[in-house]
Amino acid sequence: MQEVLEEVCSAYIQRWVEQAQCDDVALAGGVFANVKLNQRVHELRNVRSVFIHPGMGDEGLAVGAAFALSASLGKALGLEINSTALADVYFGPAYGAKEIQEAIGTAGLEAEFAPDIEKRIAELLARGHVVARFDGRMEYGPRALGNRSILYQPTDPTVNDWLNKRLKRTEFMPFAPVTLDDFADQCYENLDGARYPAKFMTITFNCTDWMKQHCPAVVHVDGTARPQLVDEETNPSYARILREYHKLTGLPC
Repeated sequence: MQEVLEEVCSAYIQRWVEQAQCDDVALAGGVFANVKLNQRVHELRNVRSVFIHPGMGDEGLAVGAAFALSASLGKALGLEINSTALADVYFGPAYGAKEIQEAIGTAGLEAEFAPDIEKRIAELLARGHVVARFDGRMEYGPRALGNRSILYQPTDPTVNDWLNKRLKRTEFMPFAPVTLDDFADQCYENLDGARYPAKFMTITFNCTDWMKQHCPAVVHVDGTARPQLVDEETNPSYARILREYHKLTGLPC
């Protein structure tokens, strides 16, 4: 089924890329939640760059409609339209320390306040602990992008069995690597033209031999991975966790 999907979609897209003479391709719609398909499109001849809407399912239709209307109204009124790419998709609700403390109390749980939480998380991960991170605004779209995420070291391939069972996920849902942007080329191949969608975990890449050797828990059976590239500007707290983890382990994922 996957092979047929890739062949049919690629044929359609290749035809229209050639006919339209446009080598920058934007993808939206639920089928483009399929990250392997998106990699295949990225690798098509004559495709220079690929963009996948971060909310590629029905939730993206409203945003697309709003952008389209904004563009048409702006042109009609002679206004300059801001075409800057989305820096991030942390559009959801956020909760302060007081609300979090009240929720912990309501649940009857115990907690401690860690002033240097990023360093503490990195230390826990380096020691093999699983960490649930709840911080900042919730992510828009189907991907957990760090602010509502379960974190674990990328060195233990058995995680795809035991943690998936705990989370009631299937073996078709492998875990994905979050990677410091400035180390991306050490980990993944053929990033040019698809670095931007990699910020939103919407495309796979072939992994380098280094990545396969050092981070086997997040490399799929076909040698690919679906990364989220993170930098200090997009999510400073999440990036600091990775910086601290890299100091401890030498791993940028």
